[in-house]
Amino acid sequence: MFNRTRKKLKKPLDQQHRELQDQVEAIPFVIEDYKGKGKWFRAFVVRYLAGPMVRWQKRMLDKQRYSGTSGQKLKQAEQMKRHLEQRRKAMEFMQGEMQRQQKKAQKRSKGR
Repeated sequence: MFNRTRKKLKKPLDQQHRELQDQVEAIPFVIEDYKGKGKWFRAFVVRYLAGPMVRWQKRMLDKQRYSGTSGQKLKQAEQMKRHLEQRRKAMEFMQGEMQRQQKKAQKRSKGR
């Protein structure tokens, strides 16, 4: 009788923009993944329909968000922040891999 579902709140503009940037960067990898799995139609859709739309949306947000001199400073700051975040994640991943390898080596030496 009554619709009790809540309306989904919109994400902040900077978060939407960040997600679009991630999606644009991931498009070639998604296409290759679909092709590798034999899903040629999905790869086609991403390459020629979804991909261009996501790129267009990103261009529009870039134009809106990074206009003017303050926009250039914001863009540079966000790029640097993103770069440092990716480096930190890569370091964490490598440390985790090293720990996993060490545990594996310890298990092997205990068995002997």
